[in-house]
Amino acid sequence: MKIVLVHGIFDDGRLFKKMAASLRDLECEVYIPSLKPADARLGVMDLAIKLKAYIDVQLEADDDFLLIGFSMGCLVSRYYLQALGGHHRCKIFHAISGPHAGSRLAHLFFGQGAKDLRPHSKLIQQLNMSEDVLAAMKVYSYRTRYDQMIIPSSSSHWDIAENHLCKAFIHRLMLQDPLVLNVIAKSIAALRKESGLVVSAD
Repeated sequence: MKIVLVHGIFDDGRLFKKMAASLRDLECEVYIPSLKPADARLGVMDLAIKLKAYIDVQLEADDDFLLIGFSMGCLVSRYYLQALGGHHRCKIFHAISGPHAGSRLAHLFFGQGAKDLRPHSKLIQQLNMSEDVLAAMKVYSYRTRYDQMIIPSSSSHWDIAENHLCKAFIHRLMLQDPLVLNVIAKSIAALRKESGLVVSAD
């Protein structure tokens, strides 16, 4: 099972160290691009194009995969899925603490990426208008009431997704939240069963 992890603003792939280890324990092949510029000054669309280029190089054309986005990485992933054709290949999308309705915190930062992350931005409106292309895909969204980056935290609720409320007290700890990891593991197992794949037992 191939899985692509997409980081958020001001971060890089190292953010996923512990999550990647847990996914490899499930015998998954994990791919972690570090998208630049990390401050998203050129916008979410720019990073989504770079995500597509990474996937096109690292994965075979007929490879199915799961996509996991964190924070701004959720919108980068959604743009890839909804506007760049990624929905034709991706089987499942997990959005962890994604600003689906924007974050007021983005008003404190500069650059196109910050503009994209603000509530009612043109990019968010565009994504909301094209959600129907994900109708055949299983999508999950996770949030915590204590999120310091997604303000309000309810912005991480996504109407078309299976939504989960977590107990993590810090934004970054969502990547280690037991509920998040458990739901991801179950979705992997379900997809393997559906695809007739069997994982060897040690």
